[in-house]
Amino acid sequence: MNHMGGAVSNSLPDTDPSSAPPESSPASRSVRLGGVLWLVGAVQFVVAMLVVQLAWTTPYNVLDNAISDLGAVSCHENPMGTSYVCSPLHAVFNASIIGFGALVAVGAILVFPVLPRVRAAMGGVVLLIVAGIGASIVGLFPEDTVGAAHGLGALLAFGGSAAALVLLGISMTGHPRWTGWRLLTLVCGVISGGTLIASLFRTEYGPLGFGGLERLIVAPALVWLVVIGARIVGGSSGSRAPVRS
Repeated sequence: MNHMGGAVSNSLPDTDPSSAPPESSPASRSVRLGGVLWLVGAVQFVVAMLVVQLAWTTPYNVLDNAISDLGAVSCHENPMGTSYVCSPLHAVFNASIIGFGALVAVGAILVFPVLPRVRAAMGGVVLLIVAGIGASIVGLFPEDTVGAAHGLGALLAFGGSAAALVLLGISMTGHPRWTGWRLLTLVCGVISGGTLIASLFRTEYGPLGFGGLERLIVAPALVWLVVIGARIVGGSSGSRAPVRS
């Protein structure tokens, strides 16, 4: 992206490995911290979901119940009338997803310097921040409180993360440091985004049910955050200069 190079070249490290910051430099540490935030955020969210759904005294079905049912603050029939919603540990879920969104957004900012300096990567980071904000909105406004805000937050979280992964996958093309992770990133983005688009135009959800489809949207992003977060923490990304096109 040569037309952007002039605008940013003075503030970006050179791609020569000899100019890379040392392992203990502030730049390296901040990138690794970003990987830690992604890893911790995704893992704690998965654990929180499992703990909260196990606390239900009424049956919780991952195929019929929405993820957001875990954060409902009152007991009621879900909007589709397929199950009874009553989540004793709703506060745990809501706190977890608020924290998850914050960790994803801050992690994206910290990891940004090690990503390819192309528009697709910049767009992907912005969308990850948007997705993180959306996830936090979901927790701040549970499904049975301010429904419009909750729905908007869910759309930002689902759509933002899927689009972010597609853009990040595209940005990795031709960059040796990320080539091995391009396919994973694209596959996760396509599965998540494709399922989201398909679910928006369905009235019948098939054998997976509404809850199963929702988890097929969320799971790829969680897997990606764990894998890439661990790669950044344990790999060499934080110790090398960003790539510029």
